[in-house]
Amino acid sequence: MMVEAARQETITNNLANSETIGFKRDLALQRAQAELPVLRVGDSSPLPVQPVIGTLGTGSLVAGIHTVHEQGVLRETGRELDLAMAGPGFFTVETAQGLRFTRSGAFTLDADGFLLTDAGHRVMGTEGYLQIPAGELTVDNDGGLFVDGAPVGQLRLVAFAEQELLSKQGESLFDAGGQAALPVAAQVQQGFLESANVQIIQEMVKMIATQRAYETNQRALQAQDELLGKAVNEIGSLR
Repeated sequence: MMVEAARQETITNNLANSETIGFKRDLALQRAQAELPVLRVGDSSPLPVQPVIGTLGTGSLVAGIHTVHEQGVLRETGRELDLAMAGPGFFTVETAQGLRFTRSGAFTLDADGFLLTDAGHRVMGTEGYLQIPAGELTVDNDGGLFVDGAPVGQLRLVAFAEQELLSKQGESLFDAGGQAALPVAAQVQQGFLESANVQIIQEMVKMIATQRAYETNQRALQAQDELLGKAVNEIGSLR
């Protein structure tokens, strides 16, 4: 029941973020607990140990939450500060806690012309902060930024050897967990945003299956509790 509750929470979070730009869905992984040996008691065998006649499963546990980093659908917006990445990789941003990485390219400019995320974090280029002067901004497929045809910076695009070690930090940001950032030849699409990789119908089907599994386990637990109550109060009572 605890495993199914954890799966339900994960699915609910996926559905709640189905419209969040750059969001990556999660899976609650589970594993079996260690099996225990079943011993035969009251045996007349001369052996010093009781014979093992089988094993008993002790249920399952949540093994962890796995983030699925598959590509989301690229949705055209036509806005020049909206950027999306086709293929692996992340944009690099600076936060109060250090460098973080994101697939959300819904960028804005502050009063000084610095490129920001929608949460107000500065976007990093290969040479530091990206400051965009007034003019027509274009971004090429390699992440190069140009204003009226003149280069003004290069997006710092990175990838990681072990994406499964990245941890979510909120606001569609990931922490690398000490991993070294690797350069990546990603395809940047200007005027597009990457939608969450959440399939709503698929998640709803999972939610229904999870609810039914939880209810089945609940009924089994109630039946066992009733059986134990009869064993204590009826079978085990003195006559």
